[in-house]
Amino acid sequence: MAETATVLAFRPPRPGFGREHVIVVPKAHVGSLLDLEPDLAAEMMAVLQQTAAEVVARHGGCQVLTTLGDEQHNQHLHWHVAAGDGVARFVPTGGWNP
Repeated sequence: MAETATVLAFRPPRPGFGREHVIVVPKAHVGSLLDLEPDLAAEMMAVLQQTAAEVVARHGGCQVLTTLGDEQHNQHLHWHVAAGDGVARFVPTGGWNP
């Protein structure tokens, strides 16, 4: 998908969630978002934006997600960019109606 000297965006070998699923990781070990240094954060955000824009162009929308603490099962910072059936729906398709 995308690669810089310090960041890699790739489709995992096993499907995750959604019709489209891309993972964005730093090449060097970073435990979580809470450990991310500002310079690397800027580069990761640029790759995330590029990746998300490509997914939105293909699918009309996407989710970008990372986890922290007890929710983080893999102890290396990673972002999921996912779209389509299988992603969590926090707001029903068509919008939120209180």
